[in-house]
Amino acid sequence: MTPSPLPTQAYVTISADEQINVGSSGERSVTVGWMFWDGGAQVPVPANDSLVIDARDLAGIASVTADDPRCAAEGRVVTCVNKEASQSRSVEFTLRADAGAAPGGSGTITYTLTADRATGATAKAKVVAGTPNLVVGRVPDVTHAGIGSRISVPLRLRNTGDLATDRRIMLRWESVGGLVFDRKFSNCAYGEGDEPGEPGSRTSVTCVFTASSDSVPAGGTVKLSSPLTATVGKRVLTAVTDYSVRLLKPREQPGGGSHQGTGPALTLVRASGAGGGFEHGAEGRFTVGADNSADLAADATAQRGRRAGEWILDINAVNHGPASAYGIDDKPVAVVDVVLPKGVVATGTAHTEEEDSPYGPCLLRISSTTTAPFEAGHRHYVCTVPFGVAAGKSQLFELWVKSAEGYDDAKGRATVRPGPAGIPLHDPDASNDSIAFAIGTPATPTAATPSGDTMNATGRTLIATAAGAVLLGAAVLVVRRRGRTR
Repeated sequence: MTPSPLPTQAYVTISADEQINVGSSGERSVTVGWMFWDGGAQVPVPANDSLVIDARDLAGIASVTADDPRCAAEGRVVTCVNKEASQSRSVEFTLRADAGAAPGGSGTITYTLTADRATGATAKAKVVAGTPNLVVGRVPDVTHAGIGSRISVPLRLRNTGDLATDRRIMLRWESVGGLVFDRKFSNCAYGEGDEPGEPGSRTSVTCVFTASSDSVPAGGTVKLSSPLTATVGKRVLTAVTDYSVRLLKPREQPGGGSHQGTGPALTLVRASGAGGGFEHGAEGRFTVGADNSADLAADATAQRGRRAGEWILDINAVNHGPASAYGIDDKPVAVVDVVLPKGVVATGTAHTEEEDSPYGPCLLRISSTTTAPFEAGHRHYVCTVPFGVAAGKSQLFELWVKSAEGYDDAKGRATVRPGPAGIPLHDPDASNDSIAFAIGTPATPTAATPSGDTMNATGRTLIATAAGAVLLGAAVLVVRRRGRTR
């Protein structure tokens, strides 16, 4: 077979939306771009790119303006020219609805690109007067959900725009915390992490509704024909689910999970009333609080460093379960408040920004509500559990410390507390939340209050001898990673 001849000039392709909605009393910013390619033939670089935006078919619907020095307008036709190869191969322009444009009226805008030493190209976009605008209803939070119970997840949508929806509608739920959704709708794709049901594993549901049968009229309200259902996993403490709605572009692939539902199709049916109310936009969130608890405990071990007076202090936030504890929006579910003994200061920390680092970050404590990046030379730090800690696992922190002049064998304390995520831990055993430790001289374990400005707390005492022996063993380190949705 004779191979196809290589091109002698560059081909051009235009990148632009196929449909553009313009609100009947507003404007819309639009971007059109183009690119050249030669299939590896290394043809001469094209020059003098010229883009013509022809909006003559939009009379009575919308007008076009381009605030770009490369562009010049003549009536409803705008021509933009690149005179230098380094200039941007895209143009941003504005569509403004014409006075009296009736919602639903439409026309075509045509893009034509020419250039020296390149083929030409043409693309078209449908411009529609009016804009659908979908907002999601509020989904009530669930409290005291039993482990293993099944919950229902209803949803309403309202179109606050001036035009009925004329494209496919995509609804998506993304959850972390341990909910397992039932795969029962054929037009929904279900995604799950590596450990379904574990709170650190993300799950998702993506449902697509056809443009014709599931259209939402302007001012109309619809609801799911049947609510989603999900099972509360055995490790759930607080599950958080974000949900959203979006109109898909023509031929856009929605993505989503790799598992397709096997039951009937989920549809949108007309509804009346406000139900539980509506959010102000296309996104919402609800939480599921389970009748469960996470027993977080503080532990600490110290061992001699390389030089006299230097020590390595390992602190663990240990989760004895039964629930796993994870944060929200990158906010830590728990922190460990660390006060070093009087006469001892930190010189460094083992934490790095690498994704797989086993060590969590420790911050300088400024006040009860304020922290700063780690800084050596202080005694009071706050170590944050960056993602969460599964039941039976722990988060390790490491501080490098040095005893200064005036060290008098005072004790320090590490105390685990709920973090800024604000998730109730329902901790069943407060006695292990705090541990006192001393460095350098053996002593009898005691629950005495340490020096420093920590809150009073009962707890255990750990003594590190000069040889590095400890009276309480360190918790086993397990590196945790959230499973990726597949």
